[in-house]
Amino acid sequence: MSTEEKKELHMKQAGGYISYLEETKEKIYDKKMKEELSLLIRQLRDLRDLQYWFDSGERELDRLYDRYMPYLNTILENYLKLEGSWNFTELEKVRGQLAKILPEFRDTMRVIMEILPEDEMADARAEVKAKEAKEKLDQQFQRLLPAEQEE
Repeated sequence: MSTEEKKELHMKQAGGYISYLEETKEKIYDKKMKEELSLLIRQLRDLRDLQYWFDSGERELDRLYDRYMPYLNTILENYLKLEGSWNFTELEKVRGQLAKILPEFRDTMRVIMEILPEDEMADARAEVKAKEAKEKLDQQFQRLLPAEQEE
């Protein structure tokens, strides 16, 4: 898969998860959980916007969209089922776990957002160093060339 195709896939995945989280947020009764989801949605939107500008971070984005987000979706679906039940003890337990997990997801996205430009800058630095090394070799070759021609 080309970089551009991978980028398009990640953009599509981000949009799908944003839509899913928005829909889920509307179904949740607990105000605190709605606020936590709103923060997560905002973070995911920011990440999607940043993805648009940078082509790096594929591995981290794959992990986020293929592993972590489906895991979160499962947890949210279970939470919604519990919220509709009368099992308040279990609901409070899961709500507490979810309240810890959502900030961790935001932190993960924040780290990925830091990695995206860093990867690209590291690539640019490596490219500049390679270009400088090539120019240095070319100069050395040019110095050797006249000596060879004199013989």
